[in-house]
Amino acid sequence: MKIKPRNDILRDIIRDAKKYPKGWNATFGYDSNLFSHDCYIFHPNIGIYLLKEYNKNPFEVKGMGSKLARHIDEDIEEQITKKSGDFGIIQGDIQKILRNINKGIPPQQILTSAMNGRDLGITIPVKGRASTSKDTFHTMKNIFCSHQKKLETSYEKMVSEDGIYKSYE
Repeated sequence: MKIKPRNDILRDIIRDAKKYPKGWNATFGYDSNLFSHDCYIFHPNIGIYLLKEYNKNPFEVKGMGSKLARHIDEDIEEQITKKSGDFGIIQGDIQKILRNINKGIPPQQILTSAMNGRDLGITIPVKGRASTSKDTFHTMKNIFCSHQKKLETSYEKMVSEDGIYKSYE
């Protein structure tokens, strides 16, 4: 299992989404032991990724992740797709957005265009269904607990180096 920085994992997911644009699923939750926001993102043909992240400050999100498995069992897929809503990974090109706003295109139209697949500075390369059910999140955490030990150790080291746990000592 290779552990990568947050942005590298997101790039991997986006790369995989170019091959398989439909059928993505996710479950999101909060790991109260490590104070992390966890995202399990998967596709039946790709496998499952885990992304652990935290807000270092109001302007910076840090994290890391890994691909946990190359295959998802049908019962896991069924568990994640229960109680799900829409999610997406959004990419933005601030220069393109500003050029379009300066041309008179309202920000709402830029966002609406992204939802319809037209790039005016914002794209949504990964779309799917996501569950925020605590039961689903805990089920995923329990299923993959042995796979994520190395990731959690690396995450704890990164967070400690940033001094996030200092106020809790």
